[in-house]
Parts: sequence; structure tokens; C-alpha cells
Amino acid sequence: MIKDMRNVFRVQSAMSCNRFLFWLKKIPLIRRLFPDRVYAASAGKQRLMAVVEVLKLIAAFAGKFIYLFLCCLLPATLFLGEEVQPETLWLSFLTALFFLSFIGGAFLQSNILTASLVKYTCVRQMGMSARASLAATAGREHLQSFVTFTPALIVFAALLGPGWWAGLLLTVQLAAFRCIGELFHVWVWDRWEKQPGKSFWYIAAVTVTALGGAYATLLLPTPLPMERFLFNPAVYIASVGCGAWAGIWLLRYPHYQALVWKTCRAENVSTAAAKQNAAQAAFRDVQMKESDLRAEDAGGRIAALKGYAYLNGLFFLRHRRLLNRPVKYALGIVAAAVLVGLGGVLFAPDTMTGLMAEFPTRFLPIFVFIMYLICNTLGQRICKAMFYNCDISLLRYGWYRERKVLLRNFTIRLGQVARRNLLVAAAICVGAAAVTLAAGAPLSGALALFCLAVLSLAVFFSVHPLFLYYIFQPYTAQLAVKNPFFGILNWVVYFVCWMCLQVKQPTGVFTLAVVACTVAYSAVALAVVWNRAEKTFRIK
Repeated sequence: MIKDMRNVFRVQSAMSCNRFLFWLKKIPLIRRLFPDRVYAASAGKQRLMAVVEVLKLIAAFAGKFIYLFLCCLLPATLFLGEEVQPETLWLSFLTALFFLSFIGGAFLQSNILTASLVKYTCVRQMGMSARASLAATAGREHLQSFVTFTPALIVFAALLGPGWWAGLLLTVQLAAFRCIGELFHVWVWDRWEKQPGKSFWYIAAVTVTALGGAYATLLLPTPLPMERFLFNPAVYIASVGCGAWAGIWLLRYPHYQALVWKTCRAENVSTAAAKQNAAQAAFRDVQMKESDLRAEDAGGRIAALKGYAYLNGLFFLRHRRLLNRPVKYALGIVAAAVLVGLGGVLFAPDTMTGLMAEFPTRFLPIFVFIMYLICNTLGQRICKAMFYNCDISLLRYGWYRERKVLLRNFTIRLGQVARRNLLVAAAICVGAAAVTLAAGAPLSGALALFCLAVLSLAVFFSVHPLFLYYIFQPYTAQLAVKNPFFGILNWVVYFVCWMCLQVKQPTGVFTLAVVACTVAYSAVALAVVWNRAEKTFRIK
């Protein structure tokens, strides 16, 4: 088995070096230094791979420190403020670590079930042992994770917690949880031949649990007693013991050969096939059904329209199932939140009265991020549907790219997107007012400013995705995302919305800033679309 593992490493080294040399040969100034014969220099590639592995290991050590700082420590520091007690900061750090790494990192995906070109080449093409291949790939990943997490957790535990020994205990416990996660995935495959890591609902559930547990708990008046839970002797011994048992079970599992043969197929590891599958998956949520094409025009409103108004009216009529479903989900969440608030009024009236009196000032920055998640996501979904089911065909005609046509379609579509987003915003405003009245708090001017800001945010996040779509048009004829500025600007807006969580400005100032940004952004978007979309809105 040791010999097979060494051979797997050699194959992996050769493939990685060949890929690295391929990209070096793409660089104009130095590609002459790498003729085709370097691909045959196996000894040199082994030495190069050893250097690369050392560099990757150093990067992994640094990456763990960066991850713990950015994802576990920084959010708690920003949200709780600089005057937070060290004990509270340590508990918040442990909570984020538990949900992100112990739950999300351990149970989201499986290294054993993940298809890779190395596994395909070694097991299916070269006939090597599947057990040795997995030991050299998945086992090595787990070992590297343990080694690189150890110094990072020791340092953070020494700086924030009771001492370096706490970091070492956390590293062992994290390794145990990762073994339990691998056991869960392999057991599900062995029982039903299903991969949880490929199920949308499973991924969504684990992701929401991890992110919600890590960051939503910061809103609690007191942090979760995570130190008392993780370092409880019974909990620690049970988790590490279960992890050890899971590791033994994985080592003795007898069906790895069949597992690799069934999970690691050519279509799963081919780069071209992977890109095509990813492209199809990205647009799967906007694919139409036969019943959508037979959607009835209630009242004949669409038939009475003409020109591009008729074209867009027919589009939104046929896509109402796809586009109205997220709105219904959002309205359902708002209704559930209102019911929870009314329930709080019944069981804790005094607490709810004080909370709703401070609601506009305290929660308006949070609603910037919430409106981004709801409205911007809906706008991007509509843009994908428009491209996949309409524009990808019509953009091949010159008349569809004329300036007047583009602006006409842009304004019609903006109205459709804004109408849906404003419906959600209006429901939030009505719900906030209803809970405020039920709690006995006054309907103050701050609440009116809160509602104005929420409605302005709905308009802003209606303009933003359409503006990016018309100016950058990121989708290609092969359904790939090509324009990098599209992703960069989306990330910038996301970061700004996330940073708004730290804003401590009065409601009036914050609302004025939101309204001013919405008006200015909308005016700039219309002007840029009028002047530039004729050149940018095209098939790539």
C-alpha cells in the first residue's frame, strides 16, 4: 500500500507540474524558456513538485491564520465594538469556529466522495488500489488540515482564551468532527448511493446553519457558552471517541474500489464537461416548463399591449412561476417574522415595547444587508431568465441592440423588477408598523424614515442588477460568466452592505444617505445605459 501511495503521489506531481508548465508556456516573455521537452523531465518535475508542495504548505499555514482572523475574530470585533470584554470575544470566536469549521467544514462536502482527475487516472485508468489513492489524496488533505490548524488555534487560544493548551484540544476535536463528517457521507453513499454534497437542499441547510450560528448569534444579548460546551469533559471525550471510531471505520471500509468507480467518472473530471455542467446548473433555476408557455393572460392585459411592452409583458407572464416564487418566499419570511414579533408582544410586552421603540435606529443598517439578499438576488435571477429565455436569441439581431430599443426595454424591465421588490419592502414596512402598534410603541418619525429607507433600497437593488447586466452583459453564448468586472462590482456592493452593519449614524442621516445614493445611482445608470449599452449589450 505504501508503494501505491508513492505512485499516486508521483502521478499527482506529474499532472500538477504539467499543468503548471502549460500555463508558464502561455506567458509571452518566458515561454521560450520552457520547450516541449521539459514535459519529459520526470526527475526535474519531482523536484519542482517538492518545492511547490513546500510553498503550498506554507500558504496553508498562513491561510489558517487569515481564516480564523477574518471569519471568526473580525466579525465579532466589528459587531461587538472595541470595548468588548475578552471573555465575550473568546466565546464569540469559539461560536464562529464551531459553526463554520466543526459543522460547515466537516459536514458540507466529503474529500472521499469528491471526484478528481488524480483518482480517475490512478484508479480507473492505471488500475491502482482505490484505498491507496484515497489515502494519498483525502487522507493527506485531512492530515494537512490538522497540521496547519494546530499552530493557528494555539496562537489564538493563547491570545484570546485560557491558554495554548485550549488550541491544541480544539485541533484534536476538529479533526474528530471531520472524521465524523466523512463517515456520514460515506455511510449515506453505502446505504443509498447518494452524495449529500451534491444535494442543493443539504448544502443550503448546512450553509444556513453554519452562517446563522456563526453570525446571527452575535445579536444575542449574551454569547453562547461555547467554551463550557466544547471543553466539557463528557462532550470532549464523546466527540473525540466518536471521531476515533469513525476513523477506524473509514480505514476498514471494504468498498472503496466500487465507490471510486461509481463516483469518479469521466464526465465528472473533464474540464470541458465540468464547465458545461456548471453553466447549465447556473441557469437551471430559470429554465421554463411546457406549462409556462401556456400561461393564460388574465383579463387580456398583455394582448392590449404593443411593441416592446407586449414582448416584455409576455415574457413576465410566462415566467411568473419562476420570478414570483422568490417574492412569495420573501413575503412568507416577513409574515413569519411579524408573527414572531406579535408572539413576543403577548409573552414579553415590556421588552417588545422597548425594542420596537429602538427598532428603526437599531435595525436599519441590518436591513441594508437584508434588502441586498432579497432584492439583489431577485434582480439577478430575473436577468438570468431574460438572457437565457429571451436575449440570447434576440441579441443576434441588430435592431434589438439599437439605443432606443435598449433604453425602452431597460425601463420596462426596471419597472417589473421594482414592482416585485417594492412589494417585499412594503410588506416589511407594514409588518414593522403593525408590531410597533401592537407593542404600544409610538409610530415615530424614525419609523417613517426607516420605511422610506427600505423602499429606497428596494429601488436601488432593482436598478443595480439590471445596470450591471446591460453594461457588462457577463453571460456568453455557452452560458459562462466571462466579464470579471461584473463579479468585482457585485462583490463591492456586497461588501458595502456588509459594512453598513457597523454604521452608528442617526436614522435621519442614514436615510438621507440611502435616498441620495438611490437617486444618484439610478440617474447615472440610465445615463450610462443610454450612452454605452449599444456597445456593451451583446452576445459574447
